[in-house]
Amino acid sequence: MKYTQIQPATKLRPYIRHFGLLESNGRCDQIKTFKIIADANPGLVFQETTCFIGINNEKLPPLYLHGLTSSNSQKTVSDGYCNLIVCFQTNAIKSIFGIDANELTDSYFHLDDVVKNNLTAQLLEERRLNKRITITSDFISQLITKNKHRENLYASYAVANLNINNDDGLHRIQTELNITERSLQRMFKTNIGIPPKLYFRICRFQAALDHIRSRKFTSYTKIAYQHSYADQAHFIRDFKSFTGTTPKLFSQQANEQVLNFPEWLS
Repeated sequence: MKYTQIQPATKLRPYIRHFGLLESNGRCDQIKTFKIIADANPGLVFQETTCFIGINNEKLPPLYLHGLTSSNSQKTVSDGYCNLIVCFQTNAIKSIFGIDANELTDSYFHLDDVVKNNLTAQLLEERRLNKRITITSDFISQLITKNKHRENLYASYAVANLNINNDDGLHRIQTELNITERSLQRMFKTNIGIPPKLYFRICRFQAALDHIRSRKFTSYTKIAYQHSYADQAHFIRDFKSFTGTTPKLFSQQANEQVLNFPEWLS
C-alpha cells in the first residue's frame, strides 16, 4: 500500500485539510481489512474501481461523501485499488454542500444523491493525479460559490480553541462565545455533526492516540492522566469504543499509513 498526501490550494484550506492518494501495490492476493477510527473530519472518496466493501457487506459507490465518524467500523478489499481522498475540515460540510453536518454523521452517500454532478466521469477520463485534484478542487469551489451558507465563525472558533486537556473546556467555549448551552448544542449538531461532549471525547481520544503513535510513553496509565481521563480503565474504554480494539493490539497490528484508516495485520 502506498499513500501520498497533497495540500489544497490556499483558497480552499478553510474547507479542505488535504487530498490523499491511496494505492495498492498491484492486485491483492487476499482479503485485506482496514479499520475506520473515530475522527472529526468528513470526506469525499473517489474509487477508480469500486472494490471496497463496507461493514454491512455493501459495495461502496465510485464517488461517495461521508460524514464525521463517531465510532469504529471497517472496510475490506480483495482487489487492486486507487482512491483519491478529500479530507474536509471538521465544520466544512454545511459551507460546501449546504446541508446540516449531522445528516452525514457515520454515513456514506453517493455524491449524486447530495448534489447532481458528472465528477465521476470527469475523474475517470483523467489519469493524472494533479489534473484529478484540479478537477475536484474546481468542483468544490463551484459548490462553495453557489452555496448560500457561509462558514459559521462560532463553530470555527470552537473547533480551533477547545481545550481537550481540561474537563471545563466546553463550558469555557460557551462562555467565551456568550451563547446558551442549547445554542452550543445546536451549533455543533448542524455545523460539526455531533453533540459537543462527544466531539470533546473524540478530540481527547485523538490526542491520546497521537501519544501512542509517537511511542514516547512508559505506561497507558500516564497517557490516561496526561489526557484528563479519570484512570487507565476510563481511557481503555474510550479507546475500544473509538477503535474497536485495545491500545496494545493497536500498536501491534495497525499498519497506519493513512491516519485513522489503518490496514489491520493479522
